[in-house]
Amino acid sequence: MNEPSLARTDRELFDVLTSPSRILDYPPNSRAYGRIDVSLRAYWHSTFDICPELLELSGPDGMTIFAPFMEWAREQGVRFTWSYYLWLYRWLRQSVFRDRLSDELLISLMGASAARWAIRDRGAARGLAIGCAATPTFVVGWKCSSLSAGRQVELVELDQPIAVGDAFFGFFTIPGSEIAEFPGWRSLPL
Repeated sequence: MNEPSLARTDRELFDVLTSPSRILDYPPNSRAYGRIDVSLRAYWHSTFDICPELLELSGPDGMTIFAPFMEWAREQGVRFTWSYYLWLYRWLRQSVFRDRLSDELLISLMGASAARWAIRDRGAARGLAIGCAATPTFVVGWKCSSLSAGRQVELVELDQPIAVGDAFFGFFTIPGSEIAEFPGWRSLPL
């Protein structure tokens, strides 16, 4: 009797590609283990290369943040879109790290989300503003306006915060090259 193949397709592995704890379900020399490891490394680098300050909270391997956040994100149905870093901060606020969070980390993660939107969004909007109930500052990510210009992230400081409603974070898109009006905050997409 033949043993089942350890090789798995991405489709068969889809539910475990973002789950650090599930990698241990596969032998280290299997293709499945290698594929899951590659997937997790991409998410790890997307997190800690962009916001290395997170390593100051978690230690050099980042796993005390990365593994539980990835499990929580999977349980919550969080997709890894431009709002990924905001969901990470939301998770940090309810984690053992909550008392060690700084305004600088908050702004850094808001900036990372705005930059990710500016690079990846293909809609007609030119900018994205992200606000937070914890700060009177909001962050705006602008798409490239020419081939020679890159995306830009701007910090906008207000005298008082604009209430973001029931949520901790809110956002709105900007149709032109400047903020002409405040259309109201929208809730983060999952």
